[in-house]
Amino acid sequence: MNDLFGTDSNDLFPPADRAKIEALTEDPDARVGYELTKGMLVWSDEKPRDVELSTFDKMMMLLSYRSMMYRPEGFRDSQDEFVRDWFAACRATWERARASGLRWIGFAPSRTDPANLALLLELEKIEFSDM
Repeated sequence: MNDLFGTDSNDLFPPADRAKIEALTEDPDARVGYELTKGMLVWSDEKPRDVELSTFDKMMMLLSYRSMMYRPEGFRDSQDEFVRDWFAACRATWERARASGLRWIGFAPSRTDPANLALLLELEKIEFSDM
């Protein structure tokens, strides 16, 4: 049965894309960077290549939600309707991916650790100081 995500209700991703996501392995030398347009941390080893656009979009939602989890509650409860709606959509995607049993390195404790807020803020400061 198709749902609002355009896929079978049991999974967010087409089987071939899910396999690519689950084939990713944690690289101890992975670089972490800051993605300015969404304000998120991204490790160089956690994005699958050659996936459908819908998969790419959902991966961006997972990455975005993870970085939003680091931030204080007040940030998530933004007065801006777009930010609130984006956060809710990203949270739903995150919860759905977790419930599906997706094995993605972006769910690793080292990457979901709230202590990553310090790194996020440091990289954000560097990015904005260049403007």
